[in-house]
Amino acid sequence: MKAILIIAHHCILPGAYKGFEEILDRLHHDMPGTRVASTSLLDLENDLRALLREDVESVTLLPYLLLNGQHTKNDVPKVVARLQAEFPEIPITLLPCLGDWKEFASMVVDGVRNAQVGMCRTERSEESRCSLDSSATPDSIDFGSRMTGFAWDDARMLRAHASNFFSIELNLEGRNVLVVGGGRIALRKVKTLLPTGARITVVAPQFDPEFKSLDSLTTPDSRMTGSAQKDSLTSVTLIKRAYEPLDLRSVFMVFICTDQPTVNAQVSNDAHARRILVNNACDYLDGDFIVPARMDFGENIAVTVSTQGRAPSLAKKLKQKIQAEWAEGLEQVEKEFYES
Repeated sequence: MKAILIIAHHCILPGAYKGFEEILDRLHHDMPGTRVASTSLLDLENDLRALLREDVESVTLLPYLLLNGQHTKNDVPKVVARLQAEFPEIPITLLPCLGDWKEFASMVVDGVRNAQVGMCRTERSEESRCSLDSSATPDSIDFGSRMTGFAWDDARMLRAHASNFFSIELNLEGRNVLVVGGGRIALRKVKTLLPTGARITVVAPQFDPEFKSLDSLTTPDSRMTGSAQKDSLTSVTLIKRAYEPLDLRSVFMVFICTDQPTVNAQVSNDAHARRILVNNACDYLDGDFIVPARMDFGENIAVTVSTQGRAPSLAKKLKQKIQAEWAEGLEQVEKEFYES
């Protein structure tokens, strides 16, 4: 299996990797059978070594950088040379940085030219609209609509789309789940994850005292019995230190639960660059999913309530109402179903 590893700058700003992720998606789609991965300049050596230890026949590196400066001339080649000596049987190819690609200059020029043409067309359209509408004044014109390539409308569509989540139930049994943070919110997330059979790691400089009962804990799912219970065990491991990017190694899903915006942004960007599912307790639109309020009735009925992340307190009230008014009826329905 061949592999491609794309190297990007390390950045903690939310949304910084949007274009980067689109490149990864297209490579995955257009090059089936090729292992496509990403890393940052900070993580390059560790991630490349991990990739070389997999069953790969060659690795191609793409510096997702514009300037042929210190990183592309010295830092990256030194890492490649060290690892090529360590893994001589696997050829490593280092591509030029984006700014040195022959097609790059033409792409930039075409983009600028198209932007100017689009702006002129929009200006003419605005002039025509103003001439037809005598009530239009310079102050009443939406100049934001002059953004090239319909970016204004696209942004509104993206915001609308981001607030309409697709509800699913995931099988986390045996999967590695990372929780970053050691407060009450993180504790609630861990308790929610306990019945799933996931392998949970919690990283934080400090932990709520109640976490002590969960450290190195193996918790069976109380809804299962016998052999089924033995096959569905959740392990919880606490690591008392600050988050590090290497904590994301082999992780399927991460929950961000700290009160530090800088840390939250770093974890979010690190995880998205590695194509790991993200739940951000402080900014639900920054993550890939939210966790609805869940209620279990009887043996096999689960009811979830969601306000699409917009009103958690409302979801809590709805949950309380359903638990108070529906519990007996739902359990009776299940009983009658199995007796019929």
